[in-house]
Amino acid sequence: MVLLLWLVIIVAVLIFFFWTTGLVKQGEANERFDAGLAIVEFGRAYPNEAIRNVIISADGEMVFMRLWTGLAGCMRRNGSRFLCHLIDPAVVRVTPTADGKGLALDFGGFKALSGTFEFRTQREAAEVSLWILGSFTVKPEHDMHMPSHA
Repeated sequence: MVLLLWLVIIVAVLIFFFWTTGLVKQGEANERFDAGLAIVEFGRAYPNEAIRNVIISADGEMVFMRLWTGLAGCMRRNGSRFLCHLIDPAVVRVTPTADGKGLALDFGGFKALSGTFEFRTQREAAEVSLWILGSFTVKPEHDMHMPSHA
């Protein structure tokens, strides 16, 4: 009986240890993006595009990037791969959610990127929608050169 009591105490301590240190949620944290990973992977896919700003959705599923050329880009994890995409505003339909903290994006024929994305604040959602709408005014010129600070 005493052995069973000690076994229950040890199991309870181990469960408390895993819960407090977050080891149970470590796999979930590895599924999320961080800004550094998004910049590196998007830079590999589009080496001529400089990133000005990054906003990650609240669940970490999608990363939106404002590019130096005035365009917008996005990146989504698909299993162990990353889908990087330059957003063409003529093809994307943007609809705000009822609470204003999210955007429903429909990428036309590219369903792997489509979905509803919630952000931490209404301001982030508005900023991402402005990036997408702002890329309407930019004519992508592939010969654009970034300024040199040297």
